[in-house]
Amino acid sequence: MSAVAGTLAAMEDSREQIDWGDGSVAARYVVRARRRADLSQRELALAVGSSQSAIGRIERGSVQPTVGSLAAILGLAGLKLVVDDSGHEVAPASADAVRDNQGRRFPAHLDVDPPDEVPYDRWAFPRYDRPAARAWYRHRALRDRMAEGVPHRERPADHPTETELERRRRLMRGRQPRVDPPPPPDLVCTCPDACFEEVCVAACPCQCEPARDRYGRRLGLLPPLGAAEGDEETSAS
Repeated sequence: MSAVAGTLAAMEDSREQIDWGDGSVAARYVVRARRRADLSQRELALAVGSSQSAIGRIERGSVQPTVGSLAAILGLAGLKLVVDDSGHEVAPASADAVRDNQGRRFPAHLDVDPPDEVPYDRWAFPRYDRPAARAWYRHRALRDRMAEGVPHRERPADHPTETELERRRRLMRGRQPRVDPPPPPDLVCTCPDACFEEVCVAACPCQCEPARDRYGRRLGLLPPLGAAEGDEETSAS
């Protein structure tokens, strides 16, 4: 299986029914191709001999690409119009993909995180003069540096959709699992200071560390510290 087919394996069960009468399908396929090829609009325009503004108009649905232009764009992502190299049908980018506060799509070549996964710089230096973010994205340089630390983590195939984010918000607002406090200790130590020299003395009320022999058997209670010296002084007098 090719790398392209492997990336689409997880998408096979969640493909949408494509309405070819929708004029935005071609635009969404261009978004899909840029996402797969990790290309910005400027980089894609240079690769196909076009301009960034022309690619932007195609993605907005203002103009329809020619068959040759669409084939060239999809070819950069290893796609052949609507199938990949293994013959699997490739769905366009979701029409329900999350957008920014101005209603614009996030850059297709960047990874987008849910709004609750706040980047450190925004968490440490919040902006109160702007509305709450609907999602976050990282530039490729930062994304690639973070990916080096977790090589087993695959790059997400798509941007999150509004439906997925709403489901995530409901789960976060829902009933949270209860975390019980740790149980109290079975024994509350009340050892006097003399016990901390070695083991519990005879006057210790809890005897949490009694003296034991080399076989681990508990010995009789040791006399309190200083008792032997007191006996010697009494006998000497």
